[in-house]
Amino acid sequence: MTIYNDRDTIMDNQTNTNPITPGNISPSPAGEQSAFTAAYERRLSEIQKVPESAFAPTNLDVHATIATVLGALPEILALKSGILALPDFDSAAVEGLEDYAMAAAEANSRSATSATPQEDIVALNSEALSLRDTLRSDASALAKRGLIDSARLSSFKGLVGYKNVGFELMDWANLLRDCWPQIQGKTALTSDELAHAKQIGERLVRAAGVREQAPVTEVEAAHIRQQAFGLLVNAYDQVRRAVGFLRWNIGDEDTIAPSLYAGRTRRTPAPPVVVTPGAPVVASVATPVAPVVAPEAVSAAPAAHAIATTPAAGVSSTSHMN
Repeated sequence: MTIYNDRDTIMDNQTNTNPITPGNISPSPAGEQSAFTAAYERRLSEIQKVPESAFAPTNLDVHATIATVLGALPEILALKSGILALPDFDSAAVEGLEDYAMAAAEANSRSATSATPQEDIVALNSEALSLRDTLRSDASALAKRGLIDSARLSSFKGLVGYKNVGFELMDWANLLRDCWPQIQGKTALTSDELAHAKQIGERLVRAAGVREQAPVTEVEAAHIRQQAFGLLVNAYDQVRRAVGFLRWNIGDEDTIAPSLYAGRTRRTPAPPVVVTPGAPVVASVATPVAPVVAPEAVSAAPAAHAIATTPAAGVSSTSHMN
């Protein structure tokens, strides 16, 4: 197993002959599949097997995580042979790491855009109701004058609900358009108004359909996003452990493969001891620390001193001196 002693050596021995650099990244031509989309499609079956128990912590920033992994990738791949030589290491973690990062980015983007911007369905429904009332009123007046067969009006129920209102508005517009040769010039309606009413009905029906299907699409896309992100984070975690083992003595493992968690303290390697030949080796001297004296001991000290210096009973100071 080869353990390089400095990061320059790592980059010189890098097994990835085409590292990711700003100079060699070019946009995909229009119509050509992007690298992120291709990675997503390559790994989708693997992503969908990730269980909820393997989802990444919710406090991780998706964008920052993906950028960190992609940024660390060149130096990680330089250690690939050493990583793969470690016993019981899952080779897919390092060999698929770039794909996992790009697939997670694609899944995140698809989840963010899965919620198709919907029309203001309430405002659209309000306009459709107003138009329906107008067309019904004019059609009823024309039927009373015998210009429209009144039997054709019996199928209209005036039901509420987005889809019901939309479809019925379309039906009113179609009926009046069919009768246009007989009613033209005998009603305040215009052909442009009928076309507009038909369009509003169609938009309301479409908006109602999107509204019903959107939650399913959004939930599915969000679930795949969590699976893809979990796959990336778990693979990177395994790679970081391998890098940490290989680079432990050098102490630069957190520089090569940074932590994904903001604020994590990096291990700082101890500085090397440099000994100059012939120079005396000076041992470090600990700074003396004054003992901590309890307050009771301090207050008792004068009394003890007084007892020790007071002559015993019956013994004079003169005899003591003799």
